[in-house]
Amino acid sequence: MKHVVPLALKFVLWSTVLFSIFTIFNPPLLLIFFIVLATTVVSYVLGDLFVLPRFGNFFAVIADLPLAFAAIWLCSYALIEPTINMAYASFFAALAIAAIEAFFHVFMEKRVLDETDEHKTPRWFGQGRWATEFAEEYEERKESDDRS
Repeated sequence: MKHVVPLALKFVLWSTVLFSIFTIFNPPLLLIFFIVLATTVVSYVLGDLFVLPRFGNFFAVIADLPLAFAAIWLCSYALIEPTINMAYASFFAALAIAAIEAFFHVFMEKRVLDETDEHKTPRWFGQGRWATEFAEEYEERKESDDRS
């Protein structure tokens, strides 16, 4: 039940981008709706539930760009007339979606993802995983050792 609101929000965000870009090709709106539905579900499962909890927001946005481009281009190629302009439209839609996804991931991390999951691997940045200590050991000397 906790995934209904984020999935609906993601659907609204993606539909805003895709309807505004793909309506210039005059396809039936039902086809754009199916493209939005398919790509939203795939992106939510792969990008937001798999990549985001394991690697963080930066890597999830980097992964969302080619994922969104490939999903949108393949669906638009299959459902709408395949032209080179579809690739350009898919690329610009993927850029807009990647910009939106950066903010959506913050929402997901704060409201949806559980930080106590057992399958969660530690983040690469910000937790001192790569930290090392460059200090010398300090030993106190006893007074009896100094007098000898």
